Amino acid sequence: MKKSKLLRRISLLMLLIALIFVACALSCPTLGHTIYIGTFRFGAEQWRVCYAIYVVVMLACFIASIFAKRREDAYE
Repeated sequence: MKKSKLLRRISLLMLLIALIFVACALSCPTLGHTIYIGTFRFGAEQWRVCYAIYVVVMLACFIASIFAKRREDAYE
């Protein structure tokens, strides 16, 4: 199997795992524990932002794997 196809399948698997993780995490009504860092409160709203960033990064990695293949083909 070509390396680019293997990497694309791995990135697709990671994206699916990320989506399942976020769906499970968001189904929890408390979204974990509230963490206090000094006077800063890291609660459910901040966890939602972190989960959204996580999904966006995983989606970007998957899209990058598609463009990496096209770039690789240009050199062959």
